[in-house]
Amino acid sequence: MIHDQADELRHLVRLRAASGAAVGMIVPLVVVAGGKGGVGATTVAVNLALALARQGRRAVFVDADLDHGGNSRLTQHPEQGSVLDVLAGRRSVHEVLERGPLGVQVLSGAWAQGAPVEFSAAAQHRFVSDLKNLGAHADVVVIDAGSSRSPFARGLWQAASVVLAITTTDPGSIMECYAAIKVQLDASETTSVYTLANLSDQPEEAAEVQARIAEACRRFLSLQAIAAGVVETCPMTASAPPLLFPSGSQAARSLDQVAETLWAQTQLKAPYASRRPEAKSA
Repeated sequence: MIHDQADELRHLVRLRAASGAAVGMIVPLVVVAGGKGGVGATTVAVNLALALARQGRRAVFVDADLDHGGNSRLTQHPEQGSVLDVLAGRRSVHEVLERGPLGVQVLSGAWAQGAPVEFSAAAQHRFVSDLKNLGAHADVVVIDAGSSRSPFARGLWQAASVVLAITTTDPGSIMECYAAIKVQLDASETTSVYTLANLSDQPEEAAEVQARIAEACRRFLSLQAIAAGVVETCPMTASAPPLLFPSGSQAARSLDQVAETLWAQTQLKAPYASRRPEAKSA
């Protein structure tokens, strides 16, 4: 089922390219988020950016998890600045970006310790606009939004071309994944929503979990939540950099397939979301 959808997306992208459809300069944003902590959203986001780079895409990874950011450790010069410096207007996106593995450009994160940090609507709009206008340097931006349901995180969800909502097969994770989709989006938005079952070694159980979330989204939100795939548990090797799936591992191959699907969706400008019916009451 998942592979059929991915094949259909790739076919539609080829048809669009053959028709000579113009490719805009606005860079698509792919937001990766979990309904709760501990489901592996950061690991998925990092490896998704790397998978896109392996496929020839100029990828940017943004650690925008203000609750638990700064854990990806993909760069060598943290003093260069972080997402907090950009949001505060102290530095621009271009000043903070640093080259990471496989040529991925990285905008490092930072944990906003203490009281929650609030940024103005203008600052958030400028941040999103700067990311979307990286067309001279990037084909796609992957954003780790963590599990926060802050106004800042909600703005990222709603600015995205695609949201990849991460769950596991744990019942609490399933409920929180659906709750996050419900809170962060509404039927008026045009973001395409995909789900990914992470840390799962039982594909059938993972597919059932994604089907349950999809049915709840369809029934109560009039929103299509499409299963993007399953990522298996992947023990990190001692020689591998933090969070990076070992080359050739099943988890890395699974993320390659997810990356192909999400890239194809960004190129179609979210055709599903543009035709959503009116939402039903939950």
